[in-house]
Amino acid sequence: MRDHGEFKFVTRRKKRASHVRINYDSSISLPDDHENDNHPNVNYETLVGKLLEAEVELRNSLFSDNVFYYLRDSLSALNVSGISNILCYGLGHFSCRRSSKYQLALLLSLKKRYSSQVYMYDPVFSFKEIELLKEFDCNVIEVNEEGKRHVLDNVTLIYMPHCSIHLINNFLYANWCRQLNRCILLTNSFSIVADDLKKANRSTPVDYILRIRSYVTEIPLRNNFTCEEAFNDLSIHIFLEQDINRIAESFWNKREAPCYQDAEIDYLTAKQTEEVDAKNCNYTFS
Repeated sequence: MRDHGEFKFVTRRKKRASHVRINYDSSISLPDDHENDNHPNVNYETLVGKLLEAEVELRNSLFSDNVFYYLRDSLSALNVSGISNILCYGLGHFSCRRSSKYQLALLLSLKKRYSSQVYMYDPVFSFKEIELLKEFDCNVIEVNEEGKRHVLDNVTLIYMPHCSIHLINNFLYANWCRQLNRCILLTNSFSIVADDLKKANRSTPVDYILRIRSYVTEIPLRNNFTCEEAFNDLSIHIFLEQDINRIAESFWNKREAPCYQDAEIDYLTAKQTEEVDAKNCNYTFS
């Protein structure tokens, strides 16, 4: 039985646990979540098998059923027939993190369902992880664009599970115009981000998230997957044409590059990536 309910904007959920990754250090083998496959020297064939098993488990889950149900409704609401491209940031070390493995499994399921071209980037990907992604016919972006990729030429799903809110903010900045209605964001709930900032009584320079929030239709995804930490607090965000059309042109004209000079950002800058790349050369499979 599906757990769909009514397609509507919802702003709150009760159970919450933050799993946004902060301050990368690729010299550390990230701990696995409740599963002992966190050794950096994972056999290549073994990992491929684990990913295929994870994809089958994910595809047969109620969580996956709900994701595709709401994506179908989202595409219908946007009056488009499919998803040409998928852009993924912040997946992490899927070779040694259980949650990242399932997040990749969902990405592969989305790719198959919509026959989409996939473009992805995470500065912590190891060389062998990149090789594996290419075997799955994914395009790995070669440079750190800090989330500022322009994607408005085709209908694009932006998949950022538990990604830095600053990267989400950067993406919105790079695509700040009425054509945002060609984007579907499957990422951290904008409502929860805004509510958490308000409760903490602290400011953060994520102006684009906060400015666009009033014009977003947000569909929270119930976190009922067996690996709870993989998909908590995720929502589908779409920009309906009638909402975009009621925005004054001056709203879009105010477009300054995000500045995080005095903020503690939670992603690696392009400059910092050079150091991470050097460290990742030592992160290999047997």
